[in-house]
Amino acid sequence: MNKLESMAGAPDAGQIDLPPEPYLPRRIAHLENWRGAGHEIKIYGIHRDVTSTGPMLSDDTLAAVRAATRDVLEACARDARSHGLGFCIVHVGEEAVWLLVDWWISGGILCQRMLSAPLAQPDVFKPVSTPALACVWELVVTAHERNAWVRHMLTATPNPKAYGDDALPAGSY
Repeated sequence: MNKLESMAGAPDAGQIDLPPEPYLPRRIAHLENWRGAGHEIKIYGIHRDVTSTGPMLSDDTLAAVRAATRDVLEACARDARSHGLGFCIVHVGEEAVWLLVDWWISGGILCQRMLSAPLAQPDVFKPVSTPALACVWELVVTAHERNAWVRHMLTATPNPKAYGDDALPAGSY
């Protein structure tokens, strides 16, 4: 059980004595654009080790990300309101590998499903049932994607290609 799951039945926040959590940047990069389940999805990676210069994800983990993303989109994003565009975030964190699958529907609405995999099995994703949205590092990507959506899609002449090409620059955030 990770911290997120263990907090589900926790007492009032005022009764919990939590240690300080000073912010440390993490490595974030756009990994690829992937097509599947009728969608074009920008895949981003986040890694807790900002000094690492190796690949963000193994080939097996990236394949599992694509498969899990496809499964989520096939189960949840097959309605007439979907634009067929979105992004996903794969975050190799301190306690788990988190996968946030996000897709846009009409009305400027972003939909999401969250999954996680154990660090020791980073290619075994299961749905997260705890009511969570994202961590501070994942919100960097989400903020960029929101702004890209406004720039390229919430206009008089929506441009899906420009949206797909507009990725957050790699760096430490």
